[in-house]
Amino acid sequence: MRWWPLLFADSGAVLPGLRVGGVALVRSAPARAQVEARARALQDRPVRLIVRDGASARVAAESTLGSLGVSFDVDSALSCALGLGRIGDMATRAHLADRARAGALDVPLQSIVDLRAAVERLLPLKEDLDVPPVAARLDVERHSSVPERDGRALDIDGAIAAIAHAAADPNLAEVELPFAVVPPHVTSASLASVDVSHLLASFATYFSRRGDQAQRAQNIEVAAAHLDGLVIEPGEIVSFNDVVGARSGDNGFQKAFEIYKGEMVEGTGGGTCQVASTLHAIAFFGGLDIVQRLPHSRPSAYLPVGLDATVVYPVVDLKLRNPYSFPVVVHATVGTNDVMMQLLGADKPVRVALLRSVLSRTPFERKVVADPAIGTPKRKQRGVDGMKLLRKRLVVSRGGSSRVETSRDNYPPTTEVWKVPPGYDDAELPPLGEDLPNPDGPDSSPPAPAHTSDPEQTIWGR
Repeated sequence: MRWWPLLFADSGAVLPGLRVGGVALVRSAPARAQVEARARALQDRPVRLIVRDGASARVAAESTLGSLGVSFDVDSALSCALGLGRIGDMATRAHLADRARAGALDVPLQSIVDLRAAVERLLPLKEDLDVPPVAARLDVERHSSVPERDGRALDIDGAIAAIAHAAADPNLAEVELPFAVVPPHVTSASLASVDVSHLLASFATYFSRRGDQAQRAQNIEVAAAHLDGLVIEPGEIVSFNDVVGARSGDNGFQKAFEIYKGEMVEGTGGGTCQVASTLHAIAFFGGLDIVQRLPHSRPSAYLPVGLDATVVYPVVDLKLRNPYSFPVVVHATVGTNDVMMQLLGADKPVRVALLRSVLSRTPFERKVVADPAIGTPKRKQRGVDGMKLLRKRLVVSRGGSSRVETSRDNYPPTTEVWKVPPGYDDAELPPLGEDLPNPDGPDSSPPAPAHTSDPEQTIWGR
């Protein structure tokens, strides 16, 4: 009979040759330190998160098991390792000792997934990888429909299960992320019964295609194309940003001038706010609920003050709700110099008017910027007085009843901006609000807002 297992049971060490987590332990070193080191190595194991689109696959992210929230149960593995060879009959203990010496006895390190850590790592991926469904649209001109497209949503629970599976299998270097299909709420079949026989509201705004305005005009065309044929079901809330999408080159948008903090700057998607404002106008006069809307930082030249709506993807949005018992449809067309929108539906239940009054005005100021690239002063931006506007929407039903919805818009003053050569005496500039008699080249500033002179006017929708 072999007595060395009994002697080993009193030594306080692991069986010679025993493996933990796939690695043999050395009897001359503390067992805990070795098991902890193996656990850290497993946590550092790299994995690739894969997204599969049909037959093709791409790497969505590269990570480690540890950064995905995976840890390993050191205490349980160590307790098991130290217990082997110390309990049971002589034959069993001898058999375990023989297997350990042969390298055939391996104590697994059980993986544990921290759900909170895993979710925190996966949520940013979800924002990037989720694809919203595309609802079917009406082609009003052709009396047909544009088919819908399913979206997808990252299955967080399924992804965590896939991570746990990879942690338990040392041969897995890839984790395929699972997705759930997200069907659109409007399908081609559901559009068959949509009635567009009545015009609830229409509105047109105008733009230029000359010079550096060409890119802005193209952005207007792209944004309007996303909205054309949009169907808003009864009670549904729609988001301009969701429908139009990111203002990126991949989505068809170009760099063009836009308002940022009260000044004209170049940015991708300039001109999109004009489309949002035109949509807001037909929603306002068509009687839709304005769930979320923010005015520009200054009045716009292309529509009456109080009707504008600014949008910045993805943080500043225009959201509308259909309060009617029937679907409404947005019809958007872009001409040579105008974007026209109509709101269509089965009925025209209300007439709507915009009433405005100025509560206060704030004079604009001037900013002078030295620019070594110019030889003579040039006005870059006209100044516009700020105003606090009281906005009222008068909604009159067909039966004669009416209601008034009140809100306030605040337009800060738009600073007048001049560029001058270095060392130029600012006192030589013309009075505030005036340009030089013979400026060097055309005035590069945008046109002054055309709808601020008479904000007291009442405007009825068409």
